[in-house]
Amino acid sequence: MTTARFRTNPRSMRKSLLSSVITGACLALLVGCQPAPEPSSPNGSSTPASSQQQASDSGIYVSPNDSREYAVVRLDNGLDVVVVRDPDADKAAAALNVHVGSMQNPDEQLGLAHYLEHMLFLGTEKYPDPDEYGEFMSRHGGMHNAYTADDHTNYMFQINNDRLADALDRFSDFFKAPIFDPDYSEKEINAVDSEWSMRRASDGFILFKLNNITLNPEHPIARFRIGNKESLGDKEGSILYDEMLDFYRRYYSANLMTASIIGNYPLAELEQMAHTYFADIPNHDAPAPEITTPVVTDAERSRQIFYRPQMEMRVLQIDFTIDNNIDQFAYQPNELVAYMINSEMPGTPGAFLREQGWADNLGAYAQPNAYGNAGRFIIQAELTDTGLENREVIAGMLFNYIDKLRVEGVDEAYFDEVRTVLNNRFQFLQRTNAFNYATQLAAAMQHYPLQHIVDYSYRLDSYNPQAINEVLTQLSPDNARVWFIAPDVEVDQRLHYFDGEYRVEALNPEIIDSWRAQAQDIEVSLPSVNTLLPEDMSVKPLGDSTQAQQVINTAGVSVWLQRSERFQEPRANVSVQLFQDTSEQDLNQRMAAQVAVSAFNLAEQALAREASIAGVNYDLSAGQGLALNLSGFNDKQTLLAERVLSSFANYEPSASRLEQVKDRLRRQIENQALQFPVQQLGPRYNSFIQLPGANPEARLQALAAVTLDDVLAARDGLFNGVTIRALAVGNYDEESLQSLVAVIRDQVELDPSIQYDRSQVITPRSATTVSYQRDVALEDVALLQAWVLPDDSLATRAKASVMAELAHARFFNELRTEKQLGYAVGVSPVGAGDYAGIGFLIQSSVASLPELKDHFTSFQQGFAEHLDDMSDETFTESKQGVLVSLREQPQNLNQEASRVRADWARENYRFDTREQLIAEVERLTNEDMQAFYRMLLDSDARMQVLVQLRGTKFSDTDFIDIDDAVVVDDIEAFQQQWQGSDD
Repeated sequence: MTTARFRTNPRSMRKSLLSSVITGACLALLVGCQPAPEPSSPNGSSTPASSQQQASDSGIYVSPNDSREYAVVRLDNGLDVVVVRDPDADKAAAALNVHVGSMQNPDEQLGLAHYLEHMLFLGTEKYPDPDEYGEFMSRHGGMHNAYTADDHTNYMFQINNDRLADALDRFSDFFKAPIFDPDYSEKEINAVDSEWSMRRASDGFILFKLNNITLNPEHPIARFRIGNKESLGDKEGSILYDEMLDFYRRYYSANLMTASIIGNYPLAELEQMAHTYFADIPNHDAPAPEITTPVVTDAERSRQIFYRPQMEMRVLQIDFTIDNNIDQFAYQPNELVAYMINSEMPGTPGAFLREQGWADNLGAYAQPNAYGNAGRFIIQAELTDTGLENREVIAGMLFNYIDKLRVEGVDEAYFDEVRTVLNNRFQFLQRTNAFNYATQLAAAMQHYPLQHIVDYSYRLDSYNPQAINEVLTQLSPDNARVWFIAPDVEVDQRLHYFDGEYRVEALNPEIIDSWRAQAQDIEVSLPSVNTLLPEDMSVKPLGDSTQAQQVINTAGVSVWLQRSERFQEPRANVSVQLFQDTSEQDLNQRMAAQVAVSAFNLAEQALAREASIAGVNYDLSAGQGLALNLSGFNDKQTLLAERVLSSFANYEPSASRLEQVKDRLRRQIENQALQFPVQQLGPRYNSFIQLPGANPEARLQALAAVTLDDVLAARDGLFNGVTIRALAVGNYDEESLQSLVAVIRDQVELDPSIQYDRSQVITPRSATTVSYQRDVALEDVALLQAWVLPDDSLATRAKASVMAELAHARFFNELRTEKQLGYAVGVSPVGAGDYAGIGFLIQSSVASLPELKDHFTSFQQGFAEHLDDMSDETFTESKQGVLVSLREQPQNLNQEASRVRADWARENYRFDTREQLIAEVERLTNEDMQAFYRMLLDSDARMQVLVQLRGTKFSDTDFIDIDDAVVVDDIEAFQQQWQGSDD
C-alpha cells in the first residue's frame, strides 16, 4: 500500500495527519517552525534509571541497550557539543539549542524570538539563496525544523550520512553570518501571522494563553508569544528589523548554546566536525536570561477559572504552582506524586470516578520549569455529563486525597515499584531516530548536567521522602487554581489574540470547605500492587532462522512468527485479528460494534493503565472483526490477552455507561470538524476513499440509534464465525506463541470457510474528478488535490515517491516563501490502497479555494519545465535521498514490527515489499520521471481527487468547479454507485 507523506515544509518535522486508508499512509504536516506546543500530559510517569547504572567512557550515563559511542566537546568559544557515533545509522543529524525564547521578547515586539527563528533560515553570507538550504536538504534525504519555546529555541536537521559535513557547513552559518534579507521581513511577518491564525481557535493554545494571562502580569510568561501582524512591526520607538538584529546579537552567543551531532563517522571525525563548524560561532559572553519575578502573587492564587471550549469537552483541572525542582531529577518527587494520583487500582480516585460514571479519565503530571523560575503540577479529570454536575464533589475528593497522601506519605514500597518499572525501561531503552534524538540531547544540555542528558528522566537514585513532601506541601488549596472547562459555563471576558471566552472568580476557603464536605463520605485508598510487572526478562535464543515463519497453519488459524535479530530484547509486538467478512454489515451494525469495544475499553482503563505502567500495552478495536494488538515486555502478554478477551466476552455495560460512551463517541465525531482544516484533509479523504464509509451525520444518526441489545449482539458476534490471524514480532518462540494462541482460540468459535480479505478502497478511474466539498466552522480554507493512477504496481509507487521528493521543496518555496499563501504547504505521495499518486495541499487564510487551485496549476505547469531541464546529477541526488530513507533500518522493535505487519496484512509472506520498492527506485531514470509527470498532468490518465474545506472567512466565495466532476454529497451513496458501476 502506498505511503502518503504530505510534506508541508522541507524544513520541518513530519506530523502525521492522514490516518490512512492506505496502510502506512499518513498526511504529515511539515511546519517550518513552531512555538513550543501547549503542554500536555505525558500519559504516565517518566522512567528513571537505577543509580547503579555505569557511565559510558564519555561520562554520560547511557542504557546497556545503547551501543552508540558518545563524546563531549567543549569548544573555546564556550559551546558544548555532544557527538554520538552510531555505526548503524542511515541518517546523520544535528541540533543547536539557544538558551533564549519567548519569555525574552521585548514588550514592543511580542513574538520576536519566533520571528527571528523564521528569518534566520533565509540565507547566509556563504549561502545567500533563501531556498538553497531547503532544496539541499530535499535533494539529500533530509529534513529540518526549528521551534521557539518559552525559554529556548531549538534548530535541527537530518541528512544522508555522506552529506553531514556539507549540511553542517550550511547549518552553522546561520549562527555566524545570517544575512537577514530585509526583502523577506514583511513576508515572514505574514508567515508568523498565518501560523498564529492556524492556531487561534485551538483549545490547547487558547488554554495555554489563558493560563499565562491569569498569572502575575509582570511575569514574562503572561505575554503573547507566537506573534502576528498586530504585535510585530514598526512602532514608535521600535523598528522591527532593528529589534531583531539587536535580539540576535544579544542572545545568539556561543556561551548560551548547546549542540549535538549524530552520524556513523568515527568519534574523532565527529569531534573534528564540531570544531570545524561550531568553533567560529561568536561568543559575546552573554549573560543567561534570568527571571526573578514571581509567577504568582496572592492576587493570582486561589482562583476559579471558567473556560468555554471550542471543541466540546468537560474538564476539571486543579493547577498548582510549584518550585522549579528540576535539579531533583535523581529523586523524581513530582513523578512519584503523580504516580499515586494517576493510578486506577481499585479504591483509588480514578477507579471511583469511573465506577460512578463521573469521569472518562484522571491524570496528573508536572512541568517543573514551566515558567522558568517556577513550575506547574496539574491534576486533570475528563468529565462526563454526570461528572460535570458533580464537579464540586470531585474537586473536594481530590483535595481530600491529596491530604491523605500528605498524611500517609508515599511509602517506600511505591518507590520500589516505580524504580523497578523505570529500571526495566531504561535497561532496554528503545531508540528514536537521529533527528529526534539530536533535538532531545541539545535541549537536555540546557537543563541537566552533561552526564545525565540521557538518563535524567529515567533516574531514581534513592528514596527521598523530604523531596516528596515538599511537593505535596505545595499541593494545597490556597495554592490552587481550579479550572472548569465546559460548553455551558458562564463567561464574561474574551481573550485577545485567541478565540476564547472565560471568567475568573476567587476561590476562597469557604468554597473549598464546601467541596470537601460534599466529598467527606467518599472512601478512597492508595494504590495496590501492580500484578503485570514483568518477572522474566530473558531473551529467547534466535534459533536457526530469523526469517518470518508460519508456525501454525490449521483450519481457521494462521500464525506467523518473526524473531528480531536487530532487537534482541524481552519485548514483542503481537497482532491478532479475529477476522470476519463484514462486507454485508450495515452502518448500524458497524457502529454497534464500535460502541461495544469503546465501552469495554473505557471500563477497563484500570487494566490498561496497570499494564502500561508495567511496560506492556494493548489495543482492542473492531473493524473486519475484532483486533487485539499487544506491545512491550512480552512476559505477561499471554496473561494480559486472556484477561482482555475473557473480560470483553462477558462484558455488559450498564445503561448509564452505554449513554456515557455514546456521548463520548458523539463528541469525538463532532470535534473532528473543529480540528485545523489541514488536519481534516486526511480523515475527510479517507472517509470516502476507504470502504465502507459514511458521512459524519449518518454516523451520528446510527450512533444515536444503538441500543444495549445491539451492543450485546455485536459483542457476541465478534467472537463467533471467525478465522484467527496472528503475527508476533520479537521475543517469542513457537512454544510460547502457541500458548498465547491457545488462550485466544478458547474464546472464539472458528469458521474455517471464511477467507481473509484486506480492507478495501474505491478503485481509481482515469479521466475522472471526484470532489468532496464542505464548509467548516473555522476561518481558513484547506485544499488537497490528489492525482491517483489506476495502477497498483510497485513501479508506480516508486515513481510517486521520487516525484514527491522532487516537487515538495519547490512547491513549498513558491507557495509559502514567495507567495505567502499559507503556513501549511506540501507535496507527498498519496493514493488509494496500492494505487499510487501524489498530492498537493495547503491551508490558507488569504486566498479562496479557486484562487489556490489556480496557484496549484501555475506551479504544476512550471514544474514540468523544471523537470525537463533537470540535470541527471540533480535527479540522482533526489533519487538517492529516497533510497536512503527506504534503506533506513528500524530504530526500535515497534518500527520493525510495523514493516512486517504491513506485508502480513497484504498477504505478502515473502515480507519483501520494501526490498522490491528499493529495486524499482534504483531502476528509475530522469527520463522515466519526466514521462511519469506528463502522465500525471494528463487528466485522461489519472483520477483527480479534490478535498475542499471552506472556512467562515470565505463563506461568500465559491468552491472549485470542475466540469463533469463527481461531487461527493452522501458518502454511502457515492461508494455504492462508484463500486456498482465498476461491477
